[in-house]
Amino acid sequence: MAFSPSFTVSQNPTNPGYIVVTDTSTDTDASIVSRRITIKDSEGNYIVPSGTTTNYILWDINTNPISLNVLTQDTAANVKVEWLYAGNVVQYTTNANYCFTQYNKQFLYYLIQLQSLNYNIIQDTNYWGNVGIFWTNITGAINSVEIGNDIVAAQVCLNRATNMAANQSKYF
Repeated sequence: MAFSPSFTVSQNPTNPGYIVVTDTSTDTDASIVSRRITIKDSEGNYIVPSGTTTNYILWDINTNPISLNVLTQDTAANVKVEWLYAGNVVQYTTNANYCFTQYNKQFLYYLIQLQSLNYNIIQDTNYWGNVGIFWTNITGAINSVEIGNDIVAAQVCLNRATNMAANQSKYF
């Protein structure tokens, strides 16, 4: 059976700056000596860990999964993994779009904690409407990627939610 490249990506819910990439490829190709990961945001900018001098991340063939500290806010991105032969010759490539929402989900949990500490917060006229808008933007971002495979629309939704969290005194 032939090598079938595949991978999964998840975001660390306890530390949302980190994503975890797992190689889920089936079968083997003994000629593969390394892998690399390329992450691009919705504007085509490369996302790499601090101190990385290339637009990709080297992924040692003996390390699986790999944890990458690459996010500073909720981000919709395209993640590409390449499997390489000697001499950095790309032999296999696959990519997928992802929506990383843990920063805003953590903020939503913070709001829930505030409700338990200060029940009167929910009496504010606009509180529930703004919570609904906030959650709708998170859900809209996820759906933009999962249904429409659209990281641009997803990022617009994420930016609206991030703005609401950053200006919480205005909205919540």
